[in-house]
Amino acid sequence: MWGKFVYHEINSPEKLVFVNSFSDAEANTIRAPFSEYFPLEIMNKLSFTEDEGKTTLIMRGGPIHATEEELKFFEGMHDSMKQGFGGTFDQLDAYLAKIV
Repeated sequence: MWGKFVYHEINSPEKLVFVNSFSDAEANTIRAPFSEYFPLEIMNKLSFTEDEGKTTLIMRGGPIHATEEELKFFEGMHDSMKQGFGGTFDQLDAYLAKIV
């Protein structure tokens, strides 16, 4: 499985904006392998703020150029995506705890 990330804005260390999609080996945008209704492209906006040595990450994202069916499918995946990101950040916390 391939993924494509096209960066639109990098403002280090405060902001990162990119569009991601599934792709083939030649970086052509393709449908997700698990659903014909998953949107082709997702715009992601990440902002980072620091306060007293702690970083807060705010992630916002959503489909662009999506059909009504794709929007509904994406909305139906919120809980799953929240769980997936949560697990990823839990792993990052555990890793950082080992090296700090």
